[in-house]
Amino acid sequence: MENMVALVIVALGILLSIAISFYHSKSTSSTANFYVAGGGLSPKVNGLAMLGDYASAASFLGVAGAVALLGVDGWWLAIGFFAAWIVVLIAISSPLKNVGKFTVADVLNARFTQNAKKIRTVAMASTLVLCVMYLVPQIVGAGHLFGLLLGWDYLPTVLVTGSLMALFVIIGGMKGTSYNQAIQGAILFGAMIFLLVYGVIHLFGGNPAGVVTAAEQMVPVSLAAKDAAAVAAAAAASDPAAAVEAVRAVMPDAASAVTPGVGLRDFANQASLVLALFLGVLGLPHILIKFYTVSNASDARKSAEITIWGLAIFYAAIFFVGLIAMYALYPELVKMIAAGEVGKAKNMTMPMLGDMLGGQILMGVIAAGAMAAMLSTSAGLLISATSSLAHDLYKGVINPDSTDEQELKFAKVGAFFLAVVAILMSVWLKEENVAMLVGMCFGIAASTFAPALVLAVWWKGLTSQAVIWGMASGLVLSLLFTFSKFFGAKTMLGLDVLVNPALYSVPVAILVTIVVAKMTSDKGDTEEFMAKAHGQ
Repeated sequence: MENMVALVIVALGILLSIAISFYHSKSTSSTANFYVAGGGLSPKVNGLAMLGDYASAASFLGVAGAVALLGVDGWWLAIGFFAAWIVVLIAISSPLKNVGKFTVADVLNARFTQNAKKIRTVAMASTLVLCVMYLVPQIVGAGHLFGLLLGWDYLPTVLVTGSLMALFVIIGGMKGTSYNQAIQGAILFGAMIFLLVYGVIHLFGGNPAGVVTAAEQMVPVSLAAKDAAAVAAAAAASDPAAAVEAVRAVMPDAASAVTPGVGLRDFANQASLVLALFLGVLGLPHILIKFYTVSNASDARKSAEITIWGLAIFYAAIFFVGLIAMYALYPELVKMIAAGEVGKAKNMTMPMLGDMLGGQILMGVIAAGAMAAMLSTSAGLLISATSSLAHDLYKGVINPDSTDEQELKFAKVGAFFLAVVAILMSVWLKEENVAMLVGMCFGIAASTFAPALVLAVWWKGLTSQAVIWGMASGLVLSLLFTFSKFFGAKTMLGLDVLVNPALYSVPVAILVTIVVAKMTSDKGDTEEFMAKAHGQ
């Protein structure tokens, strides 16, 4: 069996996560504890948990892989991921905590009571779609990871991953998940910094400027793999440095790894992706629910500040680590892309780099961190989805008189069925880059919850009807263009299908919301809500 040492480290990491979930199993006895850890987490733990939740497979594997294949264009994802947190801190972190309880729908219903059931239904549908689609890249990443470690087929690995993430939710609830996320956040952060420092020392003699110099020489892997002569030159080279020089000799006029414009086709695609990333965090249920796991608005802001500082360092490091990976693995990555192993090349760059720099032990540490990230992030997503399913749909619409025990049972059963749906989609989308899959989810979030929440806490003219129609139109349009992309369609509704749906769906959602608000009158308990939201 290959990579046995790495496998053992990964297995130990999984067992630690299960043990933490079991330790906090007593915290799942009530809906408040199961959904939001009873609001009892400290800002430090919650901030680290959000860092771990956010710096998941998409960031740790996907962004690094994107930079390794595309160069600087792969970093657009990281810039968008980070910038969005500034918007969250300024716009909604405190109001969200002041007026919410368990789910995003609670915030909207705190202002609008006339159409509460309709709002909860639309919010629940948006939450389920977002969480299930966000689960997919976590499971895809795990599938490729086990394939790299063990040579396992893809299907068994996604079944194992899906089962484990459902187990974490059912056993540990939000408290167990948050502590798992805090630990994995620290592991991922440490692994990224170690790879940066050790990579610079091992490959560039301790000179950080050598990374930039090498990047200016390298033809991005995605371009080199399209040229047969370049592929042959890279394969014949004796080491990575020789491969870089040989490919540059074949393609002297090609772009370099620090040349913008390699990864995205045109301005519309780039604008759509940036818009989705910039606004997306404002609408991600599994991130927003974290502001309910602390006791007050001040702690919610402190949590966000800790996360922002951690992400700033993490994403700066990931750019240079991605370039180091491109250099260190240059012949292998060119060969893999040319051979059609796109999914593996996109998503497994980090474990491959760890194996090259530090053998199976370092590879195992990186793989264990990535696996923990995928599992704990998946657990957080499932909790968000099941919280909405049980609290918004079951308790809010189907059975308002249900007991706490009935609602909790419904949530845990829902976790199982949602995991099954996510596994099936992961089999279908296994060749997609995990960071780009997450980017699509950001586009959907930016088109649904983001406009509704921002306008709800800042605009007195918003109406309940506008919330319903705005979220529904954003959800339908963003899904239409997302699945058009998945099915390979070039156009939809007479428009080009872009790398992300946000350029179409976000403006439509905002426009519909404003127009309907001007045509309707239910503005809810505006004065009381605004005073509470802004701590007046």
